[in-house]
Amino acid sequence: MKKLLILAGLLFAGAGVFAQTQQLTYTPEYIKHLKNCNAYSEEYSTTIPTNDVNSPYLKVKSTEEVLGYLNGKCYTKSTVYSYDLDKVILTIKCGVTRAQLADVVQKMYAVNRETSKEAKQVLQDQLTKIIENKDICRVRNYLEEEQ
Repeated sequence: MKKLLILAGLLFAGAGVFAQTQQLTYTPEYIKHLKNCNAYSEEYSTTIPTNDVNSPYLKVKSTEEVLGYLNGKCYTKSTVYSYDLDKVILTIKCGVTRAQLADVVQKMYAVNRETSKEAKQVLQDQLTKIIENKDICRVRNYLEEEQ
């Protein structure tokens, strides 16, 4: 049951979303490094709410890395560690084109400026599309591998 609860919250953590006072934003430092695709790493811990009364939240640590350019694409890596399971449960490595990168960065800036639900939803939808595109991202879900 705990594995299913963890899976329910992975999209937010794996997409590199920074949960700060219940508002989904990105740190200005992360956006700056992502925009230029300069090597950078930051970590944060957060809780992901669940619908289970016995485990109302999951505590995870996310490491967000900008790895730099390779063959004309900017590579990023997200690693999600579960404190509850004491192990890495998800990694996402993506390689985006300059155009995709510029579009994502523009939406990140908009979310930080506007903090509107609409801006956040547009960014979340775009990140979800990118992550689900197997030509852009490789997702490794360690919980599925155990089954």
